[in-house]
Formats: sequence, structure tokens, C-alpha cells
Amino acid sequence: MTNLTYSMNLTTNLLSTQLMKPIDYNLLGNRIGTTLYSIIYFLGFIGNTLALITFSSSRMRQISSSIFLLILSISDSIALITSLWFFLGDAFSIQLQNYSALACRFRTFFAYVFMDLSSWCIVGLAFDRFLRTEFPLRTRKICTPRNALIMISICFLLLCGINGHYFSPGIGQERGGNRTTAHCLENREEYPKYYYFYKIIWPKIDMVVFCFLPACIMILCNIRIIHILRRNRHHFENHGSTKEQLTITNIHQTLNGSNSMKRISSHRKAIERQMSLMMLSCVIVFLCTTVPVTIYLIFIEQIVVKYPNFARDSSYYIFIFRILRAMMYMHFSCNFYLYCLTSQIFRGEFLRIITCRKLIIKTTQDGTSLGLNKMMDTSIV
Repeated sequence: MTNLTYSMNLTTNLLSTQLMKPIDYNLLGNRIGTTLYSIIYFLGFIGNTLALITFSSSRMRQISSSIFLLILSISDSIALITSLWFFLGDAFSIQLQNYSALACRFRTFFAYVFMDLSSWCIVGLAFDRFLRTEFPLRTRKICTPRNALIMISICFLLLCGINGHYFSPGIGQERGGNRTTAHCLENREEYPKYYYFYKIIWPKIDMVVFCFLPACIMILCNIRIIHILRRNRHHFENHGSTKEQLTITNIHQTLNGSNSMKRISSHRKAIERQMSLMMLSCVIVFLCTTVPVTIYLIFIEQIVVKYPNFARDSSYYIFIFRILRAMMYMHFSCNFYLYCLTSQIFRGEFLRIITCRKLIIKTTQDGTSLGLNKMMDTSIV
């Protein structure tokens, strides 16, 4: 009986010791990060490659919306490549920043530039659709592939200028002297002004450029688009065909042959539903994946560091940041599925390209090409 009691007490003490053992958040973060990044890379590189193939076709490049999606697939892929820096650290404990501070600066610069560019490509797509809805009769002059490339080029140059401070000597230090490894941290003592900018001012700028400003523009564009579409539908259904509606109808009839009014209306509503679903899902995913990590960084810098127990619990806060950062990179792996596979029109074009099917072009009595016109008509997507 005594031995049984002793065994029970020993077992209880062992269980209590195991339960009281602190969690190794660094090891836990490595395991979760390895799993998440593996899934992100598998879905992201495949999806972005398929998007690149789809939107690189000569027909798709004639549409301004496809130009934004084409550049989006490229910038998403580069953003994922820059995240390999974290994956190697999580999976294999390879800390590349210990080998070269210059390489760390380049990686950080390109990571921020192309992550920001992905956000602004989505903004460009939303703004392109807004212009097509607001000025339907001027679409061919305004929404052109050339104008889309100009807008993307301007955004790229501006983002390079905004993120150019990452090449400052205030970040990182190479090996040499008494240092056996390099580092990519801030040189607080040598560059106190830059340290203040980097820690206090820059997080707010980055939050606005990467997340909040693009999100606001996307939401406003979609609100305006929905308002215009509902107003036009209500006017069309209750007040008959005005001069403007007749003009639009004539354009559709010229492009699609002698389609009936009912077919045009149903086709237009189908496109509206597809676009509403696409833009709504993308805005939601964009906000859910980018806002948490952005707000968390500001929360850490402004509030948590002032806690007296911050040094003791720092591993926990770093663990939360690593998980939110991995969630942010999900945004760069799912754009193809959200923008392409939720649209029947783009899905049809994607299947046509990967199956090497030829486009069947029919000609009406007035010589109008139905295949080409269908493509031009659906360019509003």
C-alpha cells in the first residue's frame, strides 16, 4: 500500500513538473512557420505561375485589367521568394543575415517594394473597373494596357523611393574587426536619428502605404461601383431606355451582333455578380491578412515595450508576430485563385490556354467577329 501511494505521488509530481514546464515559443514558431510557409509556397508558386501563363497571352495583354493581374502575379512571386529568408531560418536554422548585411538590405528593400506593389496592383485593378463603370463610353481611351503600364511604372518608382532608406548605413553591419558575424539590425548608437525614424515614424508610413491607403481606395471604388450599377439597373428597369441606355445598347449590339435586350441584360448582370464576388473576396482577404500584422507591429513598438515584463515575455510576442507574418504571406499566394478562379470568364480563358484550345471565331452578316467581340465585351472584368 505504501509503495502504491509512493508511486502515485511520484507520478503526480512528474505530471505537475511537465505541466509547469515553460513553452519553448521559439521551437513552436519554427515548426508552425515551416508548415505554413510550405503550404504557402506550394499554393503560391503554382498559382502565380498559372496566372503568369494566363495573362501573358496576346489576347489577355490587350486588356488593361489583365496587365494589373500579370504584374500582380510577378510581384507576388518575388514577395514569396524574399520570404524564403524566414523559411530557411524556421526550417533549417540558417540565418542568412549573419553572412552579409548588404544582402540583408537588398532582400529587405525588394521585399517591401514588391509587397507594396502587389497591394497597389490590386488598387489599380479596382480603379480600372471603377473607370469602366463611371465612364463606359470612354473606356477604350482611358482603360488601355499602355495606361496600366504607366500607372504601374509610376507606382514602382515611388515605392522604390519610399523604401530606399533600407540602404542606409543605419541598418546592418558587416563582419570585420571583432565581429565574426554580420547583422541586419539598427545601429542605434551611431545613427540615433535614423533609429528614431525607423522605430517610431516608419511603421506608420509603412502601414499607410502597404495596407490602409490601398484598402480605403479599394473599398471606396467598390462602393461607388455598386452604387452606379444599382442606379443604372433601377433606371433601366423603371424608366425605360433613355438616350444613354440606347447608346450603350447599340454598342453591345454592334459588338455582339443582333443580341436581344434580354440577353444583354442577363449577361451584364452575370458579369456584375462575378466582379462583385471577386472584389469582395479579395478586399476581405487583403484586410484579414495584412491589417493584423501591421497593427501588431505598432502595438508592440508603442505599448508592449513599455511593459515591465516585456523582456521576460519577449519570446511570446515574437512568436505571435511570426505567425501573423506568415498569415500575411498567404495574401501573396491566393490572389490567382481569388481573382481568376472566382470569375467564369477568366476561368474559361485559363482552361483554354492550358488545354491549347483555339478560339472559334464566328462572323455575323455584317462582318462582326463574335469571338473577338466577346473578349472585348468581357474586358470590364
